[in-house]
Amino acid sequence: MSYAMLTAAVTIVLIAGCGGGSYNATPPPMGQSAQVSVSMTDAPPAGVTILSFEVSLTAASLNPGNVDLLNGKGPIRIEVKKLETETAFLSTSSVATGNYTSLNLTFANPELTFKNDSGSTLAGCAPGSVCEIKPAGPLMATSNGIFYVTSGTPSGLLVDVNLNTLLSGTLGVDFSLSGAVAVTQQTKQAEGELEDLDDVDGIVKSPANNQFTLQTKNLGNITVNVDNNTQFKDFESCTAANFTCVKDGQSIEADLLLMASGAFLAKKIELQDNVAEAADDELDGVIFKIDSATQFEMVVIEELRDVTNVSVGNPVTVVLQTAGGGTSFRVDTNGLTVPATLQQAFEGATDTAQLLPGQTVQVRKRAMTGGPAPAAITITTDRIRLRMTRFTATVSGAPAGSMFNVGGLPGLFTSAGISQIQVQTSSQTKFENVSGVSGLADGATVSLRGLLFKSTPNPVLIADKVRKR
Repeated sequence: MSYAMLTAAVTIVLIAGCGGGSYNATPPPMGQSAQVSVSMTDAPPAGVTILSFEVSLTAASLNPGNVDLLNGKGPIRIEVKKLETETAFLSTSSVATGNYTSLNLTFANPELTFKNDSGSTLAGCAPGSVCEIKPAGPLMATSNGIFYVTSGTPSGLLVDVNLNTLLSGTLGVDFSLSGAVAVTQQTKQAEGELEDLDDVDGIVKSPANNQFTLQTKNLGNITVNVDNNTQFKDFESCTAANFTCVKDGQSIEADLLLMASGAFLAKKIELQDNVAEAADDELDGVIFKIDSATQFEMVVIEELRDVTNVSVGNPVTVVLQTAGGGTSFRVDTNGLTVPATLQQAFEGATDTAQLLPGQTVQVRKRAMTGGPAPAAITITTDRIRLRMTRFTATVSGAPAGSMFNVGGLPGLFTSAGISQIQVQTSSQTKFENVSGVSGLADGATVSLRGLLFKSTPNPVLIADKVRKR
């Protein structure tokens, strides 16, 4: 799915997130200018498990007037699968206030990595296999409606790109289909922001005066501000827990607010690696197969920086380092309180015993052979971090207190013998489109983000976010 947003100022912000619908409002006065933002998200199609879906946005324009929302920036590469639960910033520009009747979007170079759970060969991919393809089809979308840009009234366009609709049964793409793209106009949220951007990874540059540049793989270099409400996490050697802990060259993960002005304000800054380790190449991926006690396979879904011969969507084989201290296992808690038994079991691992298909992990590259794809790629690692897993499933049975079970799982889980996952929520869990666990019922569809642990009788997800579909 994809979102787009309009705001009253002098900027246009393009984002990627999840939602849909239409909008009507009283027409604004003409003239002056206004701020506009755009976002994207996804929903998985039946019969396959989508592991990665990348696409470039090459043009976005409001009409009449063919107003360029990318402001000359592009193409912008988007990892859509991550947007089941996230939102991602794309660009800023300036437009005149007024009434617009359509939003035109042009995409390019879609790349899809999936596990074929259909039982038959699909797009050249054998049953049970994980394949990376470049689907073909119409790549232009037009959403008609009345979009108002009003001076002095921040708002946004939320562009919802639905993978269930735009992907065909043979895994071709058609962005022009009815329901493939929908647009909702939005206003400022509770804290004055246009969108919340979670789990933005990058390298700190030039911190000073409560502000720094964050170098990111997908967003480019963005300026981030902090205030008295910004939380600082995992800066263990810096007890001050404030901006003085932020150093040039650190690797961090940040939760950001995109403010009506177009500026980024940090809600939370979490240290990933100190300056000495931040230069290491790190790859996030979704595990799809455990080969042995020292080897597993995953699909790359994010790079901290460009890694030669590796791209998002590539399947890679990961080999655990056994010499020189072996491979360490860590849990990136992201501020969540994790039951000690689960965290200790994972961090006490010495092999792949605590890994399972569907988990998202980050591996630190110590050596690599092969590539670029389709040539096989093998990476040797000495550190594995458990990171946020994202998937969509169905509530199974009545919730009990702060917990509920989900079934109807993606084939990545069911093919590994996992038919149910227990979801544990807390006061730290963010709920969207539902007030809390009590608002869920048997059969409800939810998109989940959290830390997935191996457990008996079923895996446990410590939920960071629950989005009701």
